[in-house]
Amino acid sequence: MNVKLKVVSVGALFFLGFQGINAQQSKKDTLEKEKQIDEVVVVGYKLTTKSTAVTSTAKIGSESLNNRPGTNVLNIAQGQLAGVNIVTGTGQPGATPSITVRGKGSLLGNNEPLYVIDGFPGGSESFRNINPNDIESMEVLKDASALSQFGNRGANGVVVVRTKRAKYNQGVSFGYSTQFGVSTLQKHRYNLADAKELLTIEKRLGRGKGASMTDAQIADYAIDTDWLGYFFQPSTLQSHDFSVSAGSENLNNYTSIGYLDQQGILSTTGMKRFTLRNNLNGKSKDRKFNYSVGTALSLTRNTQASSLNTGGVNQNLALGAMKGVPHLSPDEYQDGEQLFNKYLGNQTLIYTPLFLMDKERNFKSSTDEARVDIMTEASYKILPTLTARVRANMTFRNLNDNVWQHPNAFNSFLFAGSGQEFRGWETFANSRVFSFNNLAQLEYSKDFGDHKLDLSGAFEFNNNMLQSSSQTQNGLNLRTWIPGTGTGYIASTEDFYLPNVSASQSRQNLFSYFANAEYGYKGKYGVVANIRRDATSRFSRDNTWGTFWSVGARWNVSKESFMENVSWVNDLKIRGSIGTQGNERIPPGGLFDGLRPQRYLNTFAVSSLPVYGSALGYGVNLGYPNLSWEVTQNINVGTDFELFSRRLRGQFDAYQKTTMEMIYPYPQSALLGQTSLSRNTDIDVKNAGLELNLAYDIIRSASRDVTLTLRGNGAINRERVYNIPENPLISGSTVQTYSANGHLWQAPYVYKYLGVNPNNGNLLFESANGTPTEAPTDADLKPLKYNFRNPKYVGGFGFDFDYKGFFLNTTFNYVAGIYRYDYDLQGYYSPDDVGQFNVSRDLLNAWTPSNTNTNIPSNTAANRSFQTRSDRFLVESSYLRLRNLQLGYRIPNNVLEGTFVKSLMIMVQGENLYTWSKWRGFDAESNRPADQYGYPTPRIFTLGIDVKF
Repeated sequence: MNVKLKVVSVGALFFLGFQGINAQQSKKDTLEKEKQIDEVVVVGYKLTTKSTAVTSTAKIGSESLNNRPGTNVLNIAQGQLAGVNIVTGTGQPGATPSITVRGKGSLLGNNEPLYVIDGFPGGSESFRNINPNDIESMEVLKDASALSQFGNRGANGVVVVRTKRAKYNQGVSFGYSTQFGVSTLQKHRYNLADAKELLTIEKRLGRGKGASMTDAQIADYAIDTDWLGYFFQPSTLQSHDFSVSAGSENLNNYTSIGYLDQQGILSTTGMKRFTLRNNLNGKSKDRKFNYSVGTALSLTRNTQASSLNTGGVNQNLALGAMKGVPHLSPDEYQDGEQLFNKYLGNQTLIYTPLFLMDKERNFKSSTDEARVDIMTEASYKILPTLTARVRANMTFRNLNDNVWQHPNAFNSFLFAGSGQEFRGWETFANSRVFSFNNLAQLEYSKDFGDHKLDLSGAFEFNNNMLQSSSQTQNGLNLRTWIPGTGTGYIASTEDFYLPNVSASQSRQNLFSYFANAEYGYKGKYGVVANIRRDATSRFSRDNTWGTFWSVGARWNVSKESFMENVSWVNDLKIRGSIGTQGNERIPPGGLFDGLRPQRYLNTFAVSSLPVYGSALGYGVNLGYPNLSWEVTQNINVGTDFELFSRRLRGQFDAYQKTTMEMIYPYPQSALLGQTSLSRNTDIDVKNAGLELNLAYDIIRSASRDVTLTLRGNGAINRERVYNIPENPLISGSTVQTYSANGHLWQAPYVYKYLGVNPNNGNLLFESANGTPTEAPTDADLKPLKYNFRNPKYVGGFGFDFDYKGFFLNTTFNYVAGIYRYDYDLQGYYSPDDVGQFNVSRDLLNAWTPSNTNTNIPSNTAANRSFQTRSDRFLVESSYLRLRNLQLGYRIPNNVLEGTFVKSLMIMVQGENLYTWSKWRGFDAESNRPADQYGYPTPRIFTLGIDVKF
């Protein structure tokens, strides 16, 4: 009878609609377990134990990554890795965040780390196609000893991901997890005007609809449209993941299938993803031969919003949401032709939200991506001390873009040529990317009493190829056109309807030799040395090769005899390393950027328009034949420790990262045809800092089944630049930046805004001598203490609480010491926008002769133009965010006893729940120096279940 009741209770939990919550299992290792297990960490191309590693790494496991909402696992890792700044620049599903490890070293080159998934190096786009529930661990390598094995790809750090595998000698195990959630727009503090307030402002300035209305008419006005709520709406997400694993004595297999459907909070955006992964591992009976084959398939459909972060009044949906006037009703929209005629008759941008309502209906952009990853590895123990290893990995990605604009769209009427009968257009673009990686390695390992020696030598080959093509058909026959099918195209020799066709191909190759030597003595001392010789196809033949190296050492202090009676120290290790890495990714973009043409070549192009009278001319772009790697030198000293019966665990590191041979447009005589030349220069950029990662078990009681662990990490980074060609170097026009030797690179160079002159309502700025002025000059510009590139402080903290199956986990992340321009706020405070767009109700409190005690300048202030070079809308965009909160329950084993269910967990959680910041916009987090009409990251609430049987 009891068994039946238990089965019914489990079945009820399973089928009562808990579709989206999965519980994150907390760690409950006892002291005895911790003593038996030495944590495994990644060092270059091999695994080692934490006690013998000389490297600085930051690692999180599956318990922190699995069962979290979102399309990209990198977002999930925010705030959990010391010295690693993960920033999402948009809330659009499928977008890839940017990762910076220990500050940005390159000024104009790529600062993205290398990503290695199951031994296969790749780019950040890989994480759009990987299921977070398939990940076993994520580790970020940061110091020279760990990075130098990756040579010219490791200068910006390495992110190593290992996916799940089954174990040998395990029975068949099934797992299912599902999530259902809702995403909503985060709150802002812009204090936007409602319809009556905006009409009042318009009446005061004599512009717009309110200019001709009486106070009584404004008071009785009934329309008050919430355009934010119209364009940004709550959206749903759901995911379903099923896995099976099994293992015999010599073979094991893990297979998973996943489906994710996340709709965006901005209409027309969303992402659907199907994934299939299989990891097969085997070994021979004599244990000499080991092999693994990993296969991952994914199909992704991503629908995107275009023209974000721009001022496109007929293109950017976010602009319509944020700036639409509330006294305009969406009912005024009928169709694109009616709107076009309405606009022609009035020529006003007050219809901007209607323009974008039309685009929402008559424009679509989608990308279908099919991806296949195959990872293989085999090793054979030739001798007890000698092992041969080979890896062969490949990725094939096929991306199909389809973008179309309906023939009857407002924009089709707006941009139609005179006499053009058929409007609209459709674009098909196809990209095929093939990447291949091959590694062959010999490893020697021998113990000589108290001595241990490990040697390895390897060569590696990487090949990346891109083929892309695109065609755009201008002019669509509405009677026969069906999106995505190629029908309804107009065949004509008229310029209106001529198609645009393009194609391109790029290739990038790397070839490398490298060696590693590691010596250990009595488990107390260790020395590791690496050297790597790299060749790249990105540079000329004379500069193909580069050499990178590292040396690292450790001292396991806790294993010394004089520590035997120090009972409160369980483990203490001091380590250090020095070495170099290279960066061949010159442009800041993707892998293939800068290859067509290659930057070391001179290129010549015939001008399309007359240059000399009626004659054409040459466009000359000079290359630099000796272009070569940027070189980064890393120095790191750190310690790992476990104290007080392992209740307190942590790492501390001090580092200096110096990037040399910096590629930068160096000034040269205009007589040579251009005023600068991109070349390796003497400019150095130094990032130096401290990192601390801690975890402390406040409560740890197996008898009472309760644990409470506090965890936190923090990093401080100090950036300085040296040997710049002009000291100081002031760049930019309206918004200027200031660089000087020994100081920040490109700190904002601005007037300090003081407030409002109570006598006349003009803006006041601080002069060079500290006195207020209404008319600042260049002499009054001052550099600020932070820049737009690197935050000075990053980190995160939280706690994990577990009591008799109930668990509560939190993660906060923070960023401090970085500036960003809030151009949204500037627009809301602009009197020039009155009559066409919405503004802040604060303008009702603008200075007037009868309202002099205010912080809002006069709406007719004569010196408002000076604010563009001031810090009035430059915000120190520090923030503290409650990134994740999880609450769940793990069903007790005695309840599940006698059923087919091994474990069952339910959980509710929230993402991006609250943010503390001076930033008044929707989202303090951004990877841009200025924000305007962007796609905020959403607040997400999910409910889920995780069951194993």
